[in-house]
Amino acid sequence: MIQCGEIKVRGFHIDIFSHVNNARYLEFMEEARWVVIDKYIDIKKMQAKEIIFVVVNININYRKTASMGDILELYLGLTKIGGKSAVFYQEIRFKGTDTVVADAQVTFVFADKNTGKAVKIDDEIKRLIGKIKI
Repeated sequence: MIQCGEIKVRGFHIDIFSHVNNARYLEFMEEARWVVIDKYIDIKKMQAKEIIFVVVNININYRKTASMGDILELYLGLTKIGGKSAVFYQEIRFKGTDTVVADAQVTFVFADKNTGKAVKIDDEIKRLIGKIKI
């Protein structure tokens, strides 16, 4: 898997129960996806083709509680490439450990910007995102 950065848990990540709010984990994972997209996919080229990146499903598991001051590492790998969709596996871990705070299977498509419909994942995209495989 690719290490996609780290996030220090701040006060605005915390809910009234003094731990990271569940919705924040989704934001952390989104940040990791954008790090990978920036590195492996030419967004400007995709925009010129009027193709957009769209998450269509997320199955997330919350495994441990993270609190203010914790430093979390973000990881991502590609587990599947289909004809029109692909799946990332993502983990958030406490820095320097193998302890998983949250993990998720994220299904995504590349879609036509004008119709919103998924397009075939062509060989060029497969080659680019294939570098992200676990």
